[in-house]
Amino acid sequence: MPLQLVSALIVIFLIVMFAVQNAVSVSVLFFLWRVDASLAVVIAACFGLGALIGALVTVPVMLRERISISRLRKQVDMLRMENDDLRATKKDAPSAPYGY
Repeated sequence: MPLQLVSALIVIFLIVMFAVQNAVSVSVLFFLWRVDASLAVVIAACFGLGALIGALVTVPVMLRERISISRLRKQVDMLRMENDDLRATKKDAPSAPYGY
């Protein structure tokens, strides 16, 4: 079996074991809201909310980096074309004797 499949199965097994062992009901109070749920569900919801917030924070940075990379690739292409043109004109130009 591939390593990724084995590691995914191990992670899924650990998650299921965690949920079974932490099936106790807890009350979550947040300002005026009160929610009764299992501890595993509360932890999973907090993890998911944290992952969502983390993703939303990193998206603008990733977009800026992609725009910058695109701009730099265009600049590299332009410089390569200019370099090729300069090399072509250097080959076509007659060489002058040394000292003239």
